[in-house]
Amino acid sequence: MLKKFDKKDEESGGGSNPFQHLEKSAVLQEARVFNETPINPRKCAHILTKILYLINQGEHLGTTEATEAFFAMTKLFQSNDPTLRRMCYLTIKEMSCIAEDVIIVTSSLTKDMTGKEDNYRGPAVRTLCQITDSTMLQAIERYMKQAIVDKVPSVSSSALVSSLHLLKCSFDVVKRWVNEAQEAASSDNIMVQYHALGLLYHVRKNDRLAVNKMISKFTRYGLKSPFATRILHLLGQEGPKTNNPSKYIRFIYNRVVLEHEEVRAGAVSALAKFGAQNEEMLPSILVLLKRCVMDDDNEVRDRATFYLNVLEQKQKALNAGYILNGLTVSIPGLERALQQYTLEPSEKPFDLKSVPLATTPMAEQRTESTPIPATKQPEKVATTRQEIFQEQLAAVPEFHGLGPLFKSSPEPVALTESETEYVIHCTKHTFTDHMVFQFDCTNTLNDQTLEHVTVQMDPTEAYEVLCYVPAQSLPYNQPGTCYTLVALPKEDPTAVSCTFSCIMKFTVKDCDPTTGETDDEGYEDEYVLEDLEVTIADHIQKVMKLNFEAAWDEVGEEFEKEETFTLSTIKTLEEAVGNIVKFLGMHPCERSDKVPDNKNTHMLLLAGVFRGGHDILVRSRLLLLDTVTMQVTARSSEELPVDIILASVG
Repeated sequence: MLKKFDKKDEESGGGSNPFQHLEKSAVLQEARVFNETPINPRKCAHILTKILYLINQGEHLGTTEATEAFFAMTKLFQSNDPTLRRMCYLTIKEMSCIAEDVIIVTSSLTKDMTGKEDNYRGPAVRTLCQITDSTMLQAIERYMKQAIVDKVPSVSSSALVSSLHLLKCSFDVVKRWVNEAQEAASSDNIMVQYHALGLLYHVRKNDRLAVNKMISKFTRYGLKSPFATRILHLLGQEGPKTNNPSKYIRFIYNRVVLEHEEVRAGAVSALAKFGAQNEEMLPSILVLLKRCVMDDDNEVRDRATFYLNVLEQKQKALNAGYILNGLTVSIPGLERALQQYTLEPSEKPFDLKSVPLATTPMAEQRTESTPIPATKQPEKVATTRQEIFQEQLAAVPEFHGLGPLFKSSPEPVALTESETEYVIHCTKHTFTDHMVFQFDCTNTLNDQTLEHVTVQMDPTEAYEVLCYVPAQSLPYNQPGTCYTLVALPKEDPTAVSCTFSCIMKFTVKDCDPTTGETDDEGYEDEYVLEDLEVTIADHIQKVMKLNFEAAWDEVGEEFEKEETFTLSTIKTLEEAVGNIVKFLGMHPCERSDKVPDNKNTHMLLLAGVFRGGHDILVRSRLLLLDTVTMQVTARSSEELPVDIILASVG
């Protein structure tokens, strides 16, 4: 019962907590209700809540008091009320270290653990393992093995997490469950796989050879769980655990390209840390980080940009002889930056010393002392990305003489589904008179290697394919790049929009998935890809004009042209503005991309630079009646950009 409180208590806030005035003796007296028949589930659950409140508030329960209440509570298992049953599980775990003879509920918990009610089975496993000591564990070992490989994910995860706790007191018994844990590691459920890998590591962590074999196995076959993949990343970072570090690097990079979003940014950090700790692999990692800078995910791109800048400093120091035996002789602050930022604070919950002793991964934590890298401005990231592309393309002999790179597409275009045997993404690079198509390719078949890989392109317009630069070899899950060089239209230079049909052609050589040995003989094959679109936006860079009218006057009207169009399929001004901005790839100025409410007219102001360095400005007057009518006025310092704008819109 509750102590009586008066109006004064209520006014002072004392009545806001209904359990504030609980008396231990009164609550234990109420617990006698547990012996009544029939059981009142709601009333009993409320009394259990009071007991839990007292325990968690530090109220001391004597052994005799706790044992009497515990024995009375065991009779509540006769009720099938789900809420009451969950409250029983919670109370058993809280009182297991106070009451005596708590093992009397073992049979009830075992019955729930092996029963047909899935909602009971997982909690029953966790509760049973909490009250079981090393002398009783062998009695439930058979049930634990069955639970670890159970088809219900919540049951399997509960058994795996409980096994991790039991390792502390019964290591020799739990290590006999390794076969079941390995089977659970093959689960399609990401949490089961995560907990299984955690258990396998903690069983084997004192056996370096066993850990090496585990890393090699999962690196080779891959993991579906992003959380399990993070564990594998961190295992690989702890030291040189494999005779083939390049295989581990490929594994991490493939997580950037192929994996869940939760893993991709962490994989970039793993690459950077591995590079900081393994100087002989640093050049290879720098190449992969440069690819990550081109990613379409902002966090992946920002992390890669930061790490690339830091690690390039370290590489320069190595090349100049500033680093001796792994120690930086000069370049102040470099090693400190690597130490602070190579592993992001958000990844600390996955520290192997605590992986994973909870049903779900720990939440991200930051403290005042945790260093947080400064947020990169989008412009800086884009510039760095452009410089990296320029450097990569300049290293290809076939591209000498193309001049400066004007623009690279902001996001790679997927030309295959992510689940297909070959995964292909294309980045479009625009020069003054040419375009280079960069195809990043991944072969996901472990029983073959591809050689002399090219992407043959057939344009619908006057583009001319000049040459193909092949990827010489594409082993299983190892990314490679090939290029196609085309000349822009000359006879009709306004025909910049084009559709390319694409076919990947290559030589297939079968290989042994286990040993990696490749056949000497191969055969020619091809793979049809999605069509690739080139639009006017690929030929224009966005540029901000703070004073559009001044810029408009400065360009002048010498090459000004104007046309009117009807947008028959568009029914709102907002939709029209969004489509125009996206189609032209120009920057909306003076917030003109925002359409005021309840307006049927609008002026859209756009600014950009056409390839070759020519400013291009557009005024688009929009009128909404039944459909949208658009009057486009374009100005440039040259006539061709204006003609291309109007031809493309038309």
